Amino acid sequence: MSDDSTFVLTGLQLVIMGDVEADAPDGSIGFTRDSYWSEKKQATIVSETIPSAASNNVASEKLRNLLMTICLDYPFWNDFRILDFFNKRSISMTMEELRDLRRECGIERREDVCLELMRLYFNNEIELDKKQVQFIERLNPAFRDRDFLADRPGELLVYECVFFRRLNKMFYLHLVFDLFNGYAFGKVSRRCSGEIGLKLLQEKIVPFYQSRGYEIHGILHSVKSTRDHWEAEEAKIKDSIIAMGIEWLEPKHEFGIIQRFQRDFLDSFFSNAEALDVSLLMIQPAFDRWMIKYNAFCPFHQRRNLLGFADELESTGRISLEAKCN
Repeated sequence: MSDDSTFVLTGLQLVIMGDVEADAPDGSIGFTRDSYWSEKKQATIVSETIPSAASNNVASEKLRNLLMTICLDYPFWNDFRILDFFNKRSISMTMEELRDLRRECGIERREDVCLELMRLYFNNEIELDKKQVQFIERLNPAFRDRDFLADRPGELLVYECVFFRRLNKMFYLHLVFDLFNGYAFGKVSRRCSGEIGLKLLQEKIVPFYQSRGYEIHGILHSVKSTRDHWEAEEAKIKDSIIAMGIEWLEPKHEFGIIQRFQRDFLDSFFSNAEALDVSLLMIQPAFDRWMIKYNAFCPFHQRRNLLGFADELESTGRISLEAKCN
């Protein structure tokens, strides 16, 4: 089919053009990334009401491609905004028809759009703009760690001391995550002391990796822990960590794996603890038991999936917190 062919849709004409920008002066929108579709064409909308031709398969595909373009280029647009865009350009469509069209395109939910954007990015088919990155990271904070990819367990661990107030008490949670497989370790404390994190590393984490034939290569210090009061604590443990043959790195980065853990699981753990009236002395044993179940969903020898916008635990139901701890 030639480049100047015209496709008829309900309430509009689509004219296949050459290079139409996403934000053209006339308000039209085009296929801004050729890699979105197998047919590398671009389109602009001409306001001209013409008879319906819903049976036109080619025209229907062009409409699906247009919808896909809008959803990928403008991921924050909701269905009302998209429907308004269509209706203002004489594309007669109801909300139900729009949702059916989204279902046909495989982008029924915003999570589907997120997954498609990540797939295209990891396949080197597109470069993400600022809005697309913000959209992905909002749904999937783990995407923020895409520049910190490890090749084996223990190559890169990230450490952060998190402050929170629950059960009418102030707590610090010393968290260590493996950026390769997502394995997590944690120590609940009433103090922020870096020596607690060091003890966790020496007595639990290092032996854990050694028993599996791995050495810990480097520890990344999360940016959230780099507050003024933490500098003295960092000085206490930095030399000890280096003396163990482990690099101490400060990338000044906020790690998504920690944000995701706090948002999706840590809050629910303490909510359950409050509901079950777990005593202060039982918090650490309960947390240890809960972490065993959490890590069961992170195969030690398997790279974690940065494409996932929702953790596997969410699809299998929340982990129950047992009030009784041995």
